[in-house]
Amino acid sequence: MKEIKEYKAIKKFSVLEGYLHHFSQTSMMNEIPGLLSFFFIQGQLLLPYVRIPTGDNHLDPRVHVFWIQPSRTGKSIAWNFISDIMDEIGVEYESFASGTDAGLIGSNKPVLDPESLKPTGDTEIVPGLLAGQKAINFDEGSILLTPNKHSQETVLYLQTACNAVGSNSNILVKHLKGDKVECESKVSLWITTYPPSGVKEYVLTKGIFQRVLLYWKQWDMDMRQEVSNTRLGTFFQRPNDNEVSKDDICDYFKTTEKRVRDRLLNLAEIDFTQWSEMVKNNEEEEIVQKHMWDMFTPSANYQTSLYQASDEIYEMLSDKMSVSMREVVSSFTPGIENYLGIISLHMAVLDESWEINDSHVDMAFDILRDLFENLIEWLEGSVEVDSSKKKENNILEGLSTAYNSSPNFELDNQGDGWSRVIHIKNNYMEKTGVSKATADRHMKDYAMKIFIKQKKSQRIYYRLKRVQA
Repeated sequence: MKEIKEYKAIKKFSVLEGYLHHFSQTSMMNEIPGLLSFFFIQGQLLLPYVRIPTGDNHLDPRVHVFWIQPSRTGKSIAWNFISDIMDEIGVEYESFASGTDAGLIGSNKPVLDPESLKPTGDTEIVPGLLAGQKAINFDEGSILLTPNKHSQETVLYLQTACNAVGSNSNILVKHLKGDKVECESKVSLWITTYPPSGVKEYVLTKGIFQRVLLYWKQWDMDMRQEVSNTRLGTFFQRPNDNEVSKDDICDYFKTTEKRVRDRLLNLAEIDFTQWSEMVKNNEEEEIVQKHMWDMFTPSANYQTSLYQASDEIYEMLSDKMSVSMREVVSSFTPGIENYLGIISLHMAVLDESWEINDSHVDMAFDILRDLFENLIEWLEGSVEVDSSKKKENNILEGLSTAYNSSPNFELDNQGDGWSRVIHIKNNYMEKTGVSKATADRHMKDYAMKIFIKQKKSQRIYYRLKRVQA
C-alpha cells in the first residue's frame, strides 16, 4: 500500500491530515485504520440526514471497519482516540465483548403498576446493544468467528445491522415464546481481531466480510521494535504540534453535522423544532428519503469516473487466478462499489460541496483500490489449502520459471545471466495470476533463497544462485 501522505485526500484536506497526525500519536504505524476511522465517525454524524439513492434503493453513509492485525500492535488503544473524539462531538458509542440475543436485540419486560408493583399485563421493550444509532466497538472480533450457534446468530445480526437504514432490511427480529422483539439498527461497526486461523471458511461463509471495509496487516519484529523505540522516545516529551488541533477536528465534525442538517431542513422547509419532533416520533426517515435526490447532486462526469473505477476493480481479478480464488475475491466487488459511492460522498462533505464530482470519486478510489489490493493479497496468502512447505516450493518454482522467461544481461565484472527484477516480477504475475501486491511480498520473502542480487544504474538485477559468472 502507498504511503499515507501520498493519498490525494490527505494532500487536499488539512483536517484529514491533522486527524491522522493525532491518531498516530495514540496508535503508531496504523495510519490506514486511522484514515478509515475518520469516515467511521463522519458516517455516524451524517446518518440522520443523508441517503445515497441507487435506483429504487438507497445506501446510507455509514462506514463499517474490520481490522485484522496481530496482538499488541495498537488496535485496542486506537479506540481510545476514536472514542475521545466521539465524546467531544456527542456521538453515542458502546463496546461489546459478549452477550445474549436479548442483550444484542432487546427483550420484553412486564410493566409494573407503580403502586402495587404487580404486572399490569402490558410489556415494554428493553433496547439491546444493536438498537438505535451509535458506534460499536468489537475489540475481540475473533469471538464472532468461532464456530458455535451463538456466534453464528451474532454474525447474522451484525450483517442485518449493516443493511441500509430506512430499507426495512435493517430491522432485527427475535422470536420469543408467544411474542417477538423488533429493533431498527443504525449502528456503525468497528471490529478488530488478531489474524484468525481457518480464514478460508470465514471468508466463504460469513457475509459480514462483504459488508465492511476489511484491512489486514502483518507485523514483523522490525516494526514492533520501531514502535517500541518511538514510544520510549515519548516519555516526558510533549507531543509534536500540528497546525490542526484536536479542538479543530472536533469543531470540523460539529460544523459539518450542522451544515448537512441545515441543508436537509431547508429543503424540507421545516425548522429544528419540527425536525426534533419527527425524530422523537420516528417520522424523520420519510423526510430524509424524500430529499435524498437533492441533498447532493452528481456532476456531468461523476458516472464516467465510477465506471472507470469499476473497470480497474475487475482488472485486478486476473484471468490467471484460479477459478475458486477469483470467485472468492469477486464476492467483495459489490461492497467495494458501494463504498465507492459512500466514500465519494464523504469526500464531497470534506470539500464542502453539494455536488459530487470525478475528483471526489478519484480520492475515494485512491483509498479503496489499495484496500482491495490488500484484501486480494491477504486472501491469496491466507486462503491456502497447501502445507507451508509445499506453498514455499511452489513460490520458488514460480520465481525460477519467471526468471528463465526473462531477458538476460551481462553486467560489468559480474558475468552474464542477470535479469531485471521488474521483468521477473511481471513474468511471475503473468504465469501465476497473483496480484502485484502478492508478487511483491513473494519476492521480498522468498527471492533471496534462490537469487543473488546486484544493483547497477539504479536498476536491480537477480541471478539464480546456481548460475555461475
